[in-house]
Amino acid sequence: MKICLINNLYQPFNRGGAERVVETIANGLIKAGHEVFIICTKPRFSKLRITNYKLRIYYLNSLYYNLNKLPKFFRLVWHLWDMFDIVGYFKIKKILQRENCDAVIANNLMGVGFLAVPAVKRLKIKLIQIVHDIQLIHPSGLLRFGEENKINTLLARNYAGLMSRIVDSPDIVIFPSRWLMDIHLDKIFFIKSKRIVLPNPIETSRKAIGGNSAAGFKFIFIGQIEEHKGVFLLIEAFKTIKRKYPEAELTIAGNGSKRTEAEALGAGVKFLDWPGEAAADKLLSSSHCLVYPSLVYENCPNAIQRALAAGLPVLASELGGIPELLSKNAGILFKPADVEKLAEKMEWIINNQENLNEIITAGKEKAALFRIDNYLKEILKLIA
Repeated sequence: MKICLINNLYQPFNRGGAERVVETIANGLIKAGHEVFIICTKPRFSKLRITNYKLRIYYLNSLYYNLNKLPKFFRLVWHLWDMFDIVGYFKIKKILQRENCDAVIANNLMGVGFLAVPAVKRLKIKLIQIVHDIQLIHPSGLLRFGEENKINTLLARNYAGLMSRIVDSPDIVIFPSRWLMDIHLDKIFFIKSKRIVLPNPIETSRKAIGGNSAAGFKFIFIGQIEEHKGVFLLIEAFKTIKRKYPEAELTIAGNGSKRTEAEALGAGVKFLDWPGEAAADKLLSSSHCLVYPSLVYENCPNAIQRALAAGLPVLASELGGIPELLSKNAGILFKPADVEKLAEKMEWIINNQENLNEIITAGKEKAALFRIDNYLKEILKLIA
């Protein structure tokens, strides 16, 4: 079977969880004997060297990768163009006609152009849409704790109403969390589509962590170093922990626009670049607890899934789809944006390590459900 994957970013420009999901699906399909090609974007004028020759990758020129560096007014104009990018429509349609694929799995379309959906439907190709965030409801794609009303403003309602008409109703829509499905249904999206909740896939060949020690307890955060990810909140909470437990450690692994600022604030915190998939798993396996203090409503964070598979207890914000990932005692939640509550939970974990085995076991059982082979069985069944 020949399958097209569409996402706004892919290697070597990947930077978030959605890109890792797309890569995992692509690799899984190839291993299963299917033919795969990718449609994505690249920064304009970039010189690109293809390093993965198992895939045909069609790169469309776009300003999306550097969009946050542009003036606000220009970003507004760009978003309007992206919604009605007729040039992108014909480019994608031409690629699909040339490839003559059996199905398209669309992911984040901002930057590729939302008219990709009508292009696929025009060619009568089976279309599966995987929704990763709220970019169809609000162009930022982010909903911050305490700012829930921003998706209910007149401008946001008009944007969502327009987007619901553009993307219309793909054959099948996959939501990695029920929270994400409910918020889209509330905004009248995908009414005629078949809708299912299916957590994102991961490769679960992880090794469980070794024994823990109270003296050198190692906390870790893996993700983008941005303010909305709660990195500064975590650093402040860790300062409280460090005063009580001088041997405790915190590693922050990732890249982002706030790294320099975070390093200046986080004395005693170890900072690492995003180490890649294999090295990230080693980091998790040598740590004692993943802390994921996001300030935004997350969908299905890849870092949490990987930590569960590695046998780490997870401490995370009670927001969005995170409680679903950590349900049935598979993790520990804390009140979002509350540095004192976060520090209290971190201290509790250090002092109650003997009580974590049940949480770790429940987390590993949850992680088994995320295996890529199980995920692909569902995807291929839906295509058939």
